[in-house]
Amino acid sequence: MGYGVMLAVVDSQQTKAGIIATGVPGICLLTAVTSLLAFGLPWIAPAFTATTIARERELGTLDLLRVTLMTERAIVLGKLGGCLAWLWPGILMLALLTPFRLAWTTGGGLFDPSLGCLSSAGCLSSALTLSMTDLASDVEEMWVWLVLTGLAGLLKPWGDLALHAAVGLFASTLCRSSGVAITASYGAILVARVALGLVSALVGPLLMLSAGDTLDSSAVVPVMMMASLPPLAVVLIEIVGAVLLVQAAIWWLKRV
Repeated sequence: MGYGVMLAVVDSQQTKAGIIATGVPGICLLTAVTSLLAFGLPWIAPAFTATTIARERELGTLDLLRVTLMTERAIVLGKLGGCLAWLWPGILMLALLTPFRLAWTTGGGLFDPSLGCLSSAGCLSSALTLSMTDLASDVEEMWVWLVLTGLAGLLKPWGDLALHAAVGLFASTLCRSSGVAITASYGAILVARVALGLVSALVGPLLMLSAGDTLDSSAVVPVMMMASLPPLAVVLIEIVGAVLLVQAAIWWLKRV
């Protein structure tokens, strides 16, 4: 924000060039740190949540918790909140740095390698050229694409974190030991990630092909809008799946 204000206020071209030369690397560094946090935190969370209830069962203290006035819902949600509390520095930093992902995630909807399958030439620069040429005429539709891709990118780390933590928590209610719960959690997460990736990779090109068979000026915006739908759908599936897994953990704890 500070660099943006200086660029708007300063009149000297040399000063603006210096501001850009010093500001762009800083923004790129913050974006890289945010991307590492967005990737690392979801994979760390199952190591905490998968050992919660399984560890209580190993120590023989789960029965003590269940004879108190706390309900199974309170036990499960308390364990989940306690595990996420251990990750609060990373979660807080990710929340503060999330706006720096806007440039990367919004551009990700345009620079999609799957765009190459829409034409015989398969040239991505043609899509960029056409979109820039017709930007003025299609600006009313372009903002929808920007909102969809930006929203998908901003919610992606939180969807991953919620799903991975919920998978670990559910595995902890099923397994008798912490080691088995951790192994089952990461195995299930890998399967879920591969399945979601395949669905996104298959559905995206099909939607874009339905929007336009060739990259002409009338098909660029619909194709870009269709390309932004699968990532957003994956995020929604992750969030809904996390809620269902937490409810399933509560139900299973009541059942046993």
